[in-house]
Amino acid sequence: MLVNKIKNLLSQDSSKNAIWLFLDKIIRLGFGLIVGVLVARYLGPGQFGKWNYAIAFVSLISALATLGLDQIVVKHLLENRKEEEVLGTAFYLRVFGSALSTIIVCSYFYFYKNDATLFTIALLTVGSLFFQSFDVIDLKNQSVLHSRKTVIVKNTVFVIVSIIKLFFVYLKFPLLSFVVIGLIEFIFGAVGMVLYYGLSNFIKWNFNYSYCKTLLFQAWPLILSGIIIMMYMRIDQIMIGEFLGEKAVGLYSVSTRFTELWYFIPSIFATSFFPKLVEKYNTNKKSYFEVCLKLLKLLFLISFAIAIFFAFFSNLIINFLYGFAYITSVFALQISIWTGVFVFWGVAAGNMLVIENLNKHNLIKSIQGLLINITLNYILIPKYGINGAAIATLISQFYASYIYYFFFKSTRHIFMLQTKSILFY
Repeated sequence: MLVNKIKNLLSQDSSKNAIWLFLDKIIRLGFGLIVGVLVARYLGPGQFGKWNYAIAFVSLISALATLGLDQIVVKHLLENRKEEEVLGTAFYLRVFGSALSTIIVCSYFYFYKNDATLFTIALLTVGSLFFQSFDVIDLKNQSVLHSRKTVIVKNTVFVIVSIIKLFFVYLKFPLLSFVVIGLIEFIFGAVGMVLYYGLSNFIKWNFNYSYCKTLLFQAWPLILSGIIIMMYMRIDQIMIGEFLGEKAVGLYSVSTRFTELWYFIPSIFATSFFPKLVEKYNTNKKSYFEVCLKLLKLLFLISFAIAIFFAFFSNLIINFLYGFAYITSVFALQISIWTGVFVFWGVAAGNMLVIENLNKHNLIKSIQGLLINITLNYILIPKYGINGAAIATLISQFYASYIYYFFFKSTRHIFMLQTKSILFY
């Protein structure tokens, strides 16, 4: 029944694209979960927490590197703008953003944390942002629903790197070895993307100053909201590190890993539906809202089923996979898994805001969500530990991805569609 619903909602090309994206994530789920568990068990909460603290901070800054350009670039490609100009300008903007991110990350860990190991980990981790600039090639693939190319390249590299990590665990390599191989994955992924796309095509890319201004003017709410979204998705780990120490970050990161494990699902549907929704919005508004409602219903059903499963089996899963050392992650997982319901909705609603030229609301709701999250973290982490951080994230996502839309006339239809997706009428 669920498969038939998906087929009915997607065109043939969209279905093929979605299948390839699901294949990508299934491979990453399989290898990633097994390898991630073994690495976490081998390193222990202390070293694993140190690594995840650096990852959290880099992730927090990474929105400066991606610049929130993805949806705008895909939209422009669908509008038949010059590919060389669109991809070239987006690429060089991302390179600039990655350089700025590197300066911020290195300054923080060098001057504030004053920890040589943390600084090295952070430097190697932030280095990946430059190579992720080449992911603008994937935006071209998304616009023509040819994600197969990206999946083949990146998963080949991912599987090879995952196997190397297993050898590192077996041979008891130090923490920095895992960080280095993580950077190498992004390097080879970038090289593979360029070769698959065609070096001759890549050379034709150019930076257009006039188009750059247009791109930034349209994307600035998404850029700022992207920064803020990453802040309130990662600020909890930073604040846990400051209040409770890096070991607590390691424990909390296990719970968030299971919660975030499923975030690829709304992203896949959002990517595959985006071209169709743009077309519907421009030609038939009624049909557009009908498709949006069906998408929201589907995402709610999937996210609710995942939340119910983990609410009952978190204890068994954590104990079996990670061992008793991580058992205190269980309750945090049982809380944070419900965040997924609102994240699923939020991804779909974010696309609607872009399509309907309501980008400013991405920024406003993200700022409000961040302020709620920081305030609640400040109150709840000292009192309830990592469980407090999970509660803070759940409440802030509930507001930013659902309740917020009720307060504005221009967005209230999104709130109503989300509510109808629960009631199934």
